[in-house]
Amino acid sequence: MSTNPWIRAHRPLSVAHRGHSIAYPENTLEAYRKAIELGVEMIECDVNITLDGTLVMMHDSTLDRTTTGTGRVSASTWEGVQRLDAGGKFKPEFAGVRVPSTEETLLLYKEAGILSCFEVKGADGDESDRIALGLVDLFIKHNMLDTAFLSSYHHAALHLAKSKCSELLLAPERLPDDAPPDPSDAIWQAKAFDAPVIQHQYTVLNEDVVRALHEQEIAVWSWSTTDGDSLVFSIDIGADALMGDDVELMLQVLNRMRPAK
Repeated sequence: MSTNPWIRAHRPLSVAHRGHSIAYPENTLEAYRKAIELGVEMIECDVNITLDGTLVMMHDSTLDRTTTGTGRVSASTWEGVQRLDAGGKFKPEFAGVRVPSTEETLLLYKEAGILSCFEVKGADGDESDRIALGLVDLFIKHNMLDTAFLSSYHHAALHLAKSKCSELLLAPERLPDDAPPDPSDAIWQAKAFDAPVIQHQYTVLNEDVVRALHEQEIAVWSWSTTDGDSLVFSIDIGADALMGDDVELMLQVLNRMRPAK
């Protein structure tokens, strides 16, 4: 029997990627609330930082793709970001949806009693470091060190955060994310942080990698599992979590293949 509670022997953890983002604007409270309503166990979301140091929910380091703003997030104040429309570009009926702060997002998860994984973004290493340290402060402030993970492609920021708080739960991205399967390297990357979890792109994941990680008591989160084939594949090879945009489909597949006990 595993000593790592994040290794799921029967039913993988369901993780909403940026909320129920197949049907709602990504990284908005609306997308998060819908994922919670559908019954997901965890939400993965992305964090950037404004000019005046407010952590905000945004995948890109620039405003252009998802909002009516332009330029870097870090060049705009929190007041300015709040004035932007973060929904209309996704679908007209979502016009008026706003970019949430990270703190209000974290409080939503706490109230709902849901697990979370906050991915550190940032336009450069300095921004990533500031975001990571700010997230540690929020996790401690709201007593969420046992329910909120920190993840990132910026491994240096994760090391910095871990040095500030040894109890921090980390789920680093396996790097490079599109490299061929390499069990020993995946193990090394997770152990560099003493992380209980590593995130792994499903297109370069296989049974050998999952088995090797499990032998070392490391859980594997498979992403981005948004369509049926990727979900079935990830379940069949023993992934411990599924991370995708379509929460409804994810839960349908899970309930068919791995009914809750």
